[in-house]
Amino acid sequence: MNQLVINNVTMRFSGVVALSEVSLNVNQGEIFSLIGPNGSGKSTLFNCINGFNRPQEGSISYNDTDLVKSAPHNIIEAGISRTFQNIQNVPFMTVLDNVLLGAHNRIDTQFTLKRWFLPGNREKEEAMALKVMDFLGIVNYESKFMSGQPYGIQKLVEVARALISQPRLILMDEPAAGMNEQETFEIARIIREIREKLSITVLVVEHDMNLVMSISDRIGVLESGEIITIGKPEDVKNHPEVLKAYLGEGFDA
Repeated sequence: MNQLVINNVTMRFSGVVALSEVSLNVNQGEIFSLIGPNGSGKSTLFNCINGFNRPQEGSISYNDTDLVKSAPHNIIEAGISRTFQNIQNVPFMTVLDNVLLGAHNRIDTQFTLKRWFLPGNREKEEAMALKVMDFLGIVNYESKFMSGQPYGIQKLVEVARALISQPRLILMDEPAAGMNEQETFEIARIIREIREKLSITVLVVEHDMNLVMSISDRIGVLESGEIITIGKPEDVKNHPEVLKAYLGEGFDA
C-alpha cells in the first residue's frame, strides 16, 4: 500500500519555480531518500508535505488525508512528524522537556492542568519520553539543560521529539549534517531501527551519499525542482543524469 502519494506538485515563490510537477510515492515500511544539489527543492518538498508551504498545483495525500488542505497540526495527528536541517531545540529547557514538546498533539488544556497538578499523569508522559530517549541512547541526558550539549546529542533530541508524537511516517531533513564519521554511522543504525523496530516509514533528505546508499530502499533525485529519476541505490548512483547533476554538464558518463 502506498502511504504517501505526491502527484504533480508545483511550488512557486514570487515567480521562481522551486518544484515543478514533482511526483513520487513512499511505500509503507520503506526508507526512501531524497537527494539533489543545494537548491534543488528537497526541503521545499518537505515543507509542502507537512503544511509549511502550500503548493499552487498538484496533490499530496497520506492514506486518506489530503495534506494540501490540512493544517500542520492536523498533519501530525494524521501520523507524520519531522526533524529539521537546522536544530530547533530550546536551549534554556532540559533535554527531557525539549523531547516532551513533541507530544503537543496529544496535550490539550485539560491534560496540561492534570500534568502539573496530578503527579501520575506527569509521570506517565515523562515515562514515554524516557523510553524514546533510551531507544536513541540519550536517556542519561534527561535532566541536563540543552544549552552546551554536544552537537550529536542535540541532533538526537530532534529525532526524539519527532518520535514521541508516535508517527507512522517520519521526515528527516539532513540527519547527518555536521556529524563526524562515527556519529554518521550511528545515525544510519538509528534510521534502520526506526523502520525495523518501531515500524515507522522514513523519508530522508541527505547529502551524505555513503549514508544514503547504505540505508535506502529507494532514492529519488531532484534537480532544479524536477525529479530526474527514482530507483534502487545501485541504479541511481550510476544514472547519467544524476552524475551530471552532481558533477556538471560536461561530465561524460
